[in-house]
Amino acid sequence: MSLRIRAFRADDAAALGRLFFESVHRGTASAYSEAQRAAWAPEPPGGPVWAARLGDAETLVAEIAGAPAGFMSVIGTADGVGVVDMAFVHPDHMGKGIASALYAALEEGARARGLARLELDASAIAKPFFAAKGFTLICVQQPVRGGVALTNYRMGKAL
Repeated sequence: MSLRIRAFRADDAAALGRLFFESVHRGTASAYSEAQRAAWAPEPPGGPVWAARLGDAETLVAEIAGAPAGFMSVIGTADGVGVVDMAFVHPDHMGKGIASALYAALEEGARARGLARLELDASAIAKPFFAAKGFTLICVQQPVRGGVALTNYRMGKAL
């Protein structure tokens, strides 16, 4: 497996929307019900709003054989806290070190930009991964999407 980490490009948006959708629907099936997954991602995101969300953040893409296998993004705030907005690996590539490679590059970039802390809302699937990277639990949350409650975990890490 030849893995390459690179910066997001505008032409990645559609493929990352499909990857996000597959990650939610297949990758989290062991932790979230079908109704929860449908509320979380009713369809693959796309269009200018999705592209802007990825482009406005510091988004990194993991490629295998020229195709996206995962992505992570962080948004820096004025108070030195970076919010990890997205962290997804395609279900066909989970458990192969892609998330670790993306996270290492994301944290390195956050440190280089002077961020002092990272925070995120982790899914039940992502929580153990981020705990292993040094994140600690701040609180358990129950956001409601489409009338359906989802459990996630606010976590943080000092850099």
